[in-house]
Amino acid sequence: MTGHEGGCLCGQVRFRVSTPALSSGYCHCRMCQKSSGAPVVAWVTFPACGFSWIAGTPRTYGSSARAKRQFCAQCGSYMLFRSEDSPDEVSVNTASLDDPGVFPPQMHIFTESRITWFHTRDALPTHQGYGPFQRPED
Repeated sequence: MTGHEGGCLCGQVRFRVSTPALSSGYCHCRMCQKSSGAPVVAWVTFPACGFSWIAGTPRTYGSSARAKRQFCAQCGSYMLFRSEDSPDEVSVNTASLDDPGVFPPQMHIFTESRITWFHTRDALPTHQGYGPFQRPED
């Protein structure tokens, strides 16, 4: 098999990515915090053309006017983020991969929403907002 697989906690929903990663990082935004129940979400972005669901059907939640999050309806595991601003990309919740250690974070984004008591001990670049992935002007 070429690529990487992952899925939800209960195993009903599974996915595969068959293209190299574009970027990875930690997101400190409030939506990621609330959707995961964690102070930060590690993510890895891939070209959408290389992503496919291989078992089950995820539920989709429109977390904003321009973004959707996909998760397992059975166990609630949050696996995927899609943005209308980057329709050719998908961001996978790194922890939902079978081997999350393959994609270490390269940066922090939305650090203005970082929970004050949460700190990582790394020297990765930090960005307010999208950082190097600035949202196009409407």
